[in-house]
Amino acid sequence: MELRTLRYYLAVCEMGSMSRAAERLHVTQPTLSRQISDLERELGCVLLVRHSRSVEPTEEGLHLMSRAADIVSLADLTEGEYRERGKVVAGDIRISCGESSGIAPIASAARAFRMRYPQVRFCLHSGNADYVIERLERGLDDFAVLFSYPGIDRYEHLRLPHTDAWGVYLPADDPLAAKDVVSPEDLEGLPLIASEQALETDELTAWFGGSLARAGIAVTYTLGYNASVFVREGAGYMLGLDALIPTGSSTGLVFRPLWPPIVAHIDFAWRRGQKLSNAASMFLDDFRATL
Repeated sequence: MELRTLRYYLAVCEMGSMSRAAERLHVTQPTLSRQISDLERELGCVLLVRHSRSVEPTEEGLHLMSRAADIVSLADLTEGEYRERGKVVAGDIRISCGESSGIAPIASAARAFRMRYPQVRFCLHSGNADYVIERLERGLDDFAVLFSYPGIDRYEHLRLPHTDAWGVYLPADDPLAAKDVVSPEDLEGLPLIASEQALETDELTAWFGGSLARAGIAVTYTLGYNASVFVREGAGYMLGLDALIPTGSSTGLVFRPLWPPIVAHIDFAWRRGQKLSNAASMFLDDFRATL
C-alpha cells in the first residue's frame, strides 16, 4: 500500500463521492477509481459500496479508514520532525487529554511558547482515558494529560499543581441542590450518569461502598457536554469533575462536590524513551520550568 493511495481512500470516504474527492485531490475521476480498485484487489476485499452518485465504506472499509488515518498521521508527523531539524522551531505538538479546567497551565505555557515560535501549532485530541492512552501508546500524540491514572508510573510525567474535585451535576431546582455537598446516601436509588473513566476509578468505587457499577448507573458517557443535556432533561445525576461543564442560572445546572471529598490529580505524561520532536522537546523544557 502506498501512502498516496491511502490518502486517496480517506478523501473518498470523507467526501462520500468519487467525483467530489477527485476534485479535491486534483486528479481525474477514472484515475481515482482505478487507484481504489487496485487497493481493493491488493487487500482482497471490497472497501466501498458504490451507488449511482455516492459511495460508502463496507465493514472492511471502515477498518481500513481507522488504520489509514493512523498511518497517514504518523507519516506526516515523522516528515514534519525531519523538516524541523536544523531549521526554525516549527511543526505540530500533539496533546491528548480529557476535559478539565485543570489544563489551564498547559494552555498558558502553549500561548507563551507560540509567542516565541509562531510556526508551532498545538493539536488537541479530547477523549476518555482509553482514547488518550491509545493515542499516546501508538505514538500519535507527543503528550497526554491524565487524571488520577492508576498506571501513571509507566510514563514519564509532571504532576500539575491543580486538582479536580469529583461531584454531581444536577438541575438547579432539584431538592439535592439545596445541599452544599452530596453523600453516598443522597444518591442511593437515583439514576446516575457516569463517565467510563469514573467506572474504573478506585476512589469512586470505594466512595460508593465498593461497587459503583451497581450504584444505579443509567447512562455512561465519554465527554461531558452531551451528558449535561441528559441531566437537564431529567435522565439522571451526572458524576463528573468540577468545572467540566458550565453551571449557573443561565444553564439550569449546579455542581455539588462529593462528601467525603475525592480529588483527581492531573499529570502531563509522555512515553519513556520517546524521541520527541525538536518543538515538543523545547516545549516540555519550557513547561517543566513553569511548575
